[in-house]
Amino acid sequence: MFDDLNSLYRLTKLDIDLAGKIAAKAYFEADDFSSLSTDPSKRMKNLMKIMGMTFRYSLKFGVVYASSQNLEGVAAWLPHDKVKIPIWQYVRLGMLPVIIRAGKKVRNELLRYDRLAKNKHKENANFPHLYLYNLAVDPKHQGKGWASVLLNPMLAKADKERLPCYLESPERNVSLYEHFGFEVLEHISLPDSDNDIWLMIRYSM
Repeated sequence: MFDDLNSLYRLTKLDIDLAGKIAAKAYFEADDFSSLSTDPSKRMKNLMKIMGMTFRYSLKFGVVYASSQNLEGVAAWLPHDKVKIPIWQYVRLGMLPVIIRAGKKVRNELLRYDRLAKNKHKENANFPHLYLYNLAVDPKHQGKGWASVLLNPMLAKADKERLPCYLESPERNVSLYEHFGFEVLEHISLPDSDNDIWLMIRYSM
């Protein structure tokens, strides 16, 4: 059952706002998003916009699953040919207010990250694969195995189709993904930022 995608809840457009809120709560304390705003309410608002965008885009070009209709956790996946998101898509998906409010320094940091991540992605995985765009578990449900519930069915599907899976991760989640068979391809430091990212891949088993 737990290796079957039918055991998961497939999100619809009506679920996007709630999914964005859950992911924002999951990432709220993360250092890599602390620069969005020193004001907690503004940071949460910006995070909800960003997370909602990832789910909205994935719903259109990939797939978004939740652990159940209660949305204890959410995972967004994209096919390899939809990973490179053009700037106009960011604007269309409602990111322009976030980009403007963030200020020049944060805006430049986000753009550098986006450009670097895309270039490294193409360099490391220039072949058919699945991309884990976003994985978030509601803080009140963390540590209860919901990440396994979310990941195992799609990883089983990837194995069946002989597709590798790729992702970018902050250091705090590297061991989690290693548990699921991902391995580190590269550790890179972002220019003018204290936040590093780990590029990881899982080959089909």
